[in-house]
Amino acid sequence: MRILVNDFSGGSYETELSRELARRGHNILHVFFADNVSTPKGEIRSKAGDTSCFEIEGLHVPLKFSKHSIRTRRRADIAYGKAVAGKVAAFKPDVIISANMPLDAQDILQKTARKHNAKFVFWMTEVYSFAMRFVLQRKLGPLSRPIANYYEQVEQRLLKQSDAVVCITPRFRELAINWGVQASRVSVIENWAPLSEVMPADKDNPWSREHGVDRKFCFMYSGTLGSKHRPELLLSLARYLEACGNAQLVVVAAGPGVEWLRARAQDIQKDVLTILPLQPYKKISEMLGASDVLIALLDSKAGTFAVPSKIPTYLCAGRALIVAAPGENQAAAIVEQAEAGIVISPDNTADIVKAAKELMENTELRARYASNARAYALRTFDIEDITDRFLQVLGESYVLQMS
Repeated sequence: MRILVNDFSGGSYETELSRELARRGHNILHVFFADNVSTPKGEIRSKAGDTSCFEIEGLHVPLKFSKHSIRTRRRADIAYGKAVAGKVAAFKPDVIISANMPLDAQDILQKTARKHNAKFVFWMTEVYSFAMRFVLQRKLGPLSRPIANYYEQVEQRLLKQSDAVVCITPRFRELAINWGVQASRVSVIENWAPLSEVMPADKDNPWSREHGVDRKFCFMYSGTLGSKHRPELLLSLARYLEACGNAQLVVVAAGPGVEWLRARAQDIQKDVLTILPLQPYKKISEMLGASDVLIALLDSKAGTFAVPSKIPTYLCAGRALIVAAPGENQAAAIVEQAEAGIVISPDNTADIVKAAKELMENTELRARYASNARAYALRTFDIEDITDRFLQVLGESYVLQMS
């Protein structure tokens, strides 16, 4: 079977799925948006062990891409949708699986799928229209309402017109069904991370020594730090650690929250708060291994439409977690289920300080959380099982039947 996997973000678990599908003999073209440099990338280059059935390509557009600019972002999204459409015409897939795709681009791609008689699988990694409403409300206030309503209607239509929908949380499935998607076409496959690519590492390693974080207790935040995150929690933690004098916070991130944090933390000692750009994916195990505690953040108003994809990566790394997220969010539920860390409210800066203090002082608890994290990943993130479920979704949703 010829499958085009489109992942706007270029993430790690999406590429792992494509490689496993290719290993099983399917012809895979995996495409991603190469100009989106503010999002962490997975193994997006060909590597030893890739089969001849697997091809991966980063697509560029002839426009400047600014993820957080409404005007330039929409133009670039549309250009990317057209670029993927061109690959569909050339590759002639039987099935398209599309993840993390802006709605304007997803609309173009779905229409292209129908034009070329390819089945279309909407991989619902977030509720995109809700995310847009959240961002636009902050930027435009009441003027955002008609725009947000329009995109919610677009997302509903795209979901209903898909041959199958794969949701990363049961809440998304419930929403899709409420929006009119046939229940038999909607499945749940939770996010994961590649076990063979993100491994527990010793704290004393080349990356930690290079960045001077091998000898102090280290809290770390890694990934996008954007509008749906709470950088003020990191600022509060850094000020607390400066007063303590025995630990540090390392922020390895991209996004507007980075500049917000940097501007407000100029008086904090550099050996207490270190801000670094996104690191090469090949260094991820060493980087996360340099930490003693890993931190994830999600705004309380973002809990209904987003699930931080960094959580599975953190679990693979085998470190204790602090997760500041709404209690009903899937990420918070997973960490609590795995007993891999402390879940706190994102609305109270005092809570992150309390959780940090507890994990610094309680070595036994921290070690138990770390062990539980990796154990949960090993139980849950087997790529062969996950791929079986994807193939089952395709079959049960009639995607593999000829029209």
